[in-house]
Amino acid sequence: MKFLRPLGCLMLAIVLTAACGSSDEPAGTSPFDAVLIDLFGTDDTDAYLADTDQRASELVMACMNEAGFEFVIDPATEPPEQREAMDLEAATADGFGIISDFRSQFDGFDPRVPLAPDPNAVYLSGLSRTEADRFIFTLEGPEAEPGQRQEGGCYGQASDEAYANWLRFSSALPNFTVLGEERDTHPDWLAARAEWQTCMLDRGLDYSEPDAIRTDVISLMRETVNEKYPGSQLPLIEVDGVFQLDPEVDVLLDELAAFERDAAVANVECTEPLAEKFDDVERLVQQEFVDRNQETIDALLAASVDATR
Repeated sequence: MKFLRPLGCLMLAIVLTAACGSSDEPAGTSPFDAVLIDLFGTDDTDAYLADTDQRASELVMACMNEAGFEFVIDPATEPPEQREAMDLEAATADGFGIISDFRSQFDGFDPRVPLAPDPNAVYLSGLSRTEADRFIFTLEGPEAEPGQRQEGGCYGQASDEAYANWLRFSSALPNFTVLGEERDTHPDWLAARAEWQTCMLDRGLDYSEPDAIRTDVISLMRETVNEKYPGSQLPLIEVDGVFQLDPEVDVLLDELAAFERDAAVANVECTEPLAEKFDDVERLVQQEFVDRNQETIDALLAASVDATR
């Protein structure tokens, strides 16, 4: 039983990624990115998610403690560093960072070290049946009807408070997610992407967009590892009491990493001449969206200011 859960980040991650994600990030702040900064204090969605999840967890703990229960949360951690727009130097050294990130997961890793038990589950196991039932009810609220989302309890209260700005935002601008589609289907964007594809084909790489390369590298990496270590087996061997990545897998990953670097370099070289075209479309689409929804955005900004008073 695990009680330390993130609140709302899946929905937020999906929506923000769909609307703002781009393989060709424009320089400077685009019009709708500026709105996100005004509303949430940042356009770095990873940082926003980390801060909001931590705030929600702190509220859950306070709520449970106030009800007379012991409850602990994971310590705050630094959010992942936001990757800078890829340049030729980074692409040459590390590709898209996929293989290197995978390898870094095993640095100093020892599968013999057991995972620490969830302290909240340990605490719950020591309660009487009556107190355990009250603990669960206080934490999660009344049991939901079949097919309905569970609401209430400390989880529900914390989520409502921590994500108040986001809930207000998503309710007022449910069409927010169309931004990505409008950009990707704009004639000027499609024309620039066609030029990019031709450039990549000249280098022997047949991809529709940069994200397709990343997806391919990830898929090939999984196939490489799973061929020797199927299922959930870790590709590690023990040498003199120290665990390390299996050298046979490491060699195969070296070959894939070379492809990743070549593809990343080609992507940079094919994107740089078109960067201004991609940037222009990104800003145009965002500005049109802001113009169409200016009244709603102004109301959201006013509500956000009022909420901080």
